[in-house]
Amino acid sequence: MKGEINLCQAEKSYAKEIYKQIKLDILNQRIKDGDFLTLSELADKYNVSKTPVRDALGALEIQGYLKSLPRKGYLVKPITQKNIRESFQMRFIFEKVAVSLAVKLASDSELQNIMQLAAKFPEVSQENEIALFNELNDMFHMSIIKATHNSLLIEMCEGVMENLSRILMTDSKHLEFVNEKEEHINIARALIHRDSKNAEKLITEHLLHLESRVNTNESIIV
Repeated sequence: MKGEINLCQAEKSYAKEIYKQIKLDILNQRIKDGDFLTLSELADKYNVSKTPVRDALGALEIQGYLKSLPRKGYLVKPITQKNIRESFQMRFIFEKVAVSLAVKLASDSELQNIMQLAAKFPEVSQENEIALFNELNDMFHMSIIKATHNSLLIEMCEGVMENLSRILMTDSKHLEFVNEKEEHINIARALIHRDSKNAEKLITEHLLHLESRVNTNESIIV
């Protein structure tokens, strides 16, 4: 009995790690839209049984990354205009609320930290700066959301941000970094001044610029 419990715990641990790795590979486009994944191949790759692989793929299917094809495997679902539209609709709703709440509820140190993140954004559009930009961008926006101290809002925003990650990884190759840095600094400055009206205006304009750029870059959408 004890051996069975230990085996079950090990498989759950393997499933969690496999889930993280496959999702990271999808977000970083090492596994691309339209790729086909099978239990056997992944079990061999990670040197585990099919059970934790099946659990990991099932979780990714629930999150919308994969589509199950009975008795065949899993297809990596492509990005669609509908995905993009709905994700941006949610970001507009969540982030406008987030800046408004952060102005009221965040500590001065939390708002200063947001400004420090904005100041770290690279100014030169170079290939080796893209990873840094994406990391800082996620940290910046999630820092605003976390400054609301609303656990439900944080959880929902993490899901939406994650859903857009594949799109934004490609979009960042087309950025004018200096403009992005300026926009983030202006948002942070409005938060420090606890100017809710201006913060909402700036975050809306920032997301509109992003949505417009994504929608005009046909290479992003399969």
